[in-house]
Amino acid sequence: MRNFWQDLRYAARTLSNAPAFTIIAVVALGLGMAVNTTIFSVINGMLLRPVPVPHAEQLTVLAMKQPGMSDFQRFSYPDYQDISRETNAFTDVLAYRVTLTALSADRKVDQAILTRVSGNYFSALGIHAAAGRLILPSEGQTPGADPILVLGYSYWKKRFAGDSQVIGKHVEVNGHAVTVVGVAPRGFQGLYAILDSDGYVPLSASIGSKGMEENSVEQLWTQRGDRSLSLLGRLKSGLSLEQAKASLAVAAQQIAERYPATDKGMTISAFPEKSARPEPDPDNTLPKIATAFTILAALVLLVACFNIANVLLVRATVRQREMGIRAALGAGRWRLVRQHLTESLLLALLGGGAGLLLANWAAGFLSSLPLGTTLPITFNFEPDLRVYVYALASVLVTAVVVGLIPALRVARYDVNSVLREGGRTASEGRRRHIARNSLVVAQLAGSLLLMIVAGLFVRSLDKAQQMYLGFDPNHVLNFSLDVQQLGYDKTRGEEFYRQVDERIRAIPGVVSVAQAFVVPLGVVSADDPVTVERFSIKGPGGPFIEVVGVAQDGKYKSPIEDPTPFFYLPVAQVYVDFRIVHVRTSLPPEKLQRDIESNLHALAPDVAVKEMQTMLHSLQGINGFFFFRFGAQLTGTMALLGLILAVVGVYSVVSYAAVQRTHEIGIRMALGAAPQDILRMVLRQSVVLVGVGLAVGLAAALAGTRAIASFIVGVRPTDPVTFVAVVGLLTVIALVACWIPARRATRVNPLVALRYE
Repeated sequence: MRNFWQDLRYAARTLSNAPAFTIIAVVALGLGMAVNTTIFSVINGMLLRPVPVPHAEQLTVLAMKQPGMSDFQRFSYPDYQDISRETNAFTDVLAYRVTLTALSADRKVDQAILTRVSGNYFSALGIHAAAGRLILPSEGQTPGADPILVLGYSYWKKRFAGDSQVIGKHVEVNGHAVTVVGVAPRGFQGLYAILDSDGYVPLSASIGSKGMEENSVEQLWTQRGDRSLSLLGRLKSGLSLEQAKASLAVAAQQIAERYPATDKGMTISAFPEKSARPEPDPDNTLPKIATAFTILAALVLLVACFNIANVLLVRATVRQREMGIRAALGAGRWRLVRQHLTESLLLALLGGGAGLLLANWAAGFLSSLPLGTTLPITFNFEPDLRVYVYALASVLVTAVVVGLIPALRVARYDVNSVLREGGRTASEGRRRHIARNSLVVAQLAGSLLLMIVAGLFVRSLDKAQQMYLGFDPNHVLNFSLDVQQLGYDKTRGEEFYRQVDERIRAIPGVVSVAQAFVVPLGVVSADDPVTVERFSIKGPGGPFIEVVGVAQDGKYKSPIEDPTPFFYLPVAQVYVDFRIVHVRTSLPPEKLQRDIESNLHALAPDVAVKEMQTMLHSLQGINGFFFFRFGAQLTGTMALLGLILAVVGVYSVVSYAAVQRTHEIGIRMALGAAPQDILRMVLRQSVVLVGVGLAVGLAAALAGTRAIASFIVGVRPTDPVTFVAVVGLLTVIALVACWIPARRATRVNPLVALRYE
């Protein structure tokens, strides 16, 4: 240990004597580690961080599938009861569904996301209230009973300022009276990933739904076709997931045999909770995306490591005589190797510290990105112990990658040769050139792959924004109104919305006005069972709805979704107090905002006009192009870093090679070589190096980009436009990086060059 501290102090002195190199190395490694740590922080927040409940590893998500259906389905309440009784792999099976509601308290109405839960929801999770109590297992068993509410911790802090006096208070949810009985614990946001639930009510409570009329609690209790519940079980201690799947298979077969009309061919799958966020996905899309971005981030770090390794290799050549003297004084080869590795470790630690600071900032920035929605969607990418362990592992790997090649070079030094000739033997020189050139090739190849991936994501974003969504988003202004906040009943609400329509239509520049419950690409859930023999959303007994036409397929949840079963009901027939108003204009929509707001306040001075924005702006939200833009920006940032590091690597190697040949250049110029001859001589080797790097990178890109085919739209993974543009751009930049030191070599004074050693 004493020798290690000696090596560390010596490494610190050595690096302090070369401040320019140290700063460049720390910045390069810091950027590479920042990208890696940030990506891991995102993955950790989305997939790895456990739900804050005891023994979270036992939580298992259930999903159902029937023949002819490609996606997993939710469950009906009767299914939930059957599964709870007939499986013996779980200590508890709980059910929940997320609902958009209007919560009224203290004469103020808010939109709120409530989670309707089975009575055993909190007891199965093993959590305790921050204030008051939680829903008990004995509650929520009888339709219409137990109109109680548990507030989410964040909502309690935001809406009620953390006032404990809210316990026992009567509030209204969609006009139904409920009693606040408690507050969920801090940090618990519910079981639907990324959604911070505002509150929890028993499934039995009659609270309606914000928007279209939903089935009554009695119907939920009895209709097997009403599949709106998510199920989650807690594995019994000592049982494996495979044993649970076997138990569920038996239960599914029994249910399918008993109820063939609704459950024929039913199969039930089970997933660890972390693998089913936010919902079970048969294609494992989120883990695949996480893996792809982890590889890209690792590639950025590798390019940075190769860059610094190349510089260290040059420094090792310069320091050969120093190492030869230390060896002559008794230092063994292992001690010299350890010294180089210690210097690499110190650089990696400094880079890791800088990277962690940048990653902390980046994680906070990404956590606070605007998502274009008022829903309580939260991303928590803040670092935790898992992230810090990952960062430390990255530091150690970086230290080995950066220091291994220079250290191995030191291990092969011949002390006598070094002391006699300074270590500049022909054979050693060739091996050093091969090592340095190989590192440059690797940097260019990695940079090319990063740039091609970024180009594909940028092209995909462009194609997604150009695709037909089922509507024209140009010149449309959206805003939301909620007459329940004004205390209007159905009659006054209908009259208010009629006047809104008339007043806005009369504004010059307005082409048309429409009202709906959701904005396009804003559908959160659309799971209403439909009877197709005679169209009904209430079951075979009706009431029935007349079909008057067929609309063209559109996009309702995501720009890349497959055609989805969807239908439209007129708000004139199904009253909703919350509406989004769409105003199509002949002028830029922003110019009409003030006129529209003044007309609305003339109708109702206290009306809250929320989320007034253009349709184009709303499409940039989480249900629109947010993830496409995020992917393009993230890959673009990584590609830019890779490009800068690769160009610096090419420049440094060509520049060093030119300096090493200064004596030769002086002789050639003294013998009559023209500057153009010197330029061609220096560039010849550099062009070959660039060509090999691009060829390797192109081969890697042709093979590797197929892995991201499912993450891009409208563009093939081997898109020729992207490949040609990126290869051309990198070629030009790399050749410029080669030309600058080559041009400088032509200006060498022959007399000075002949004296160069």
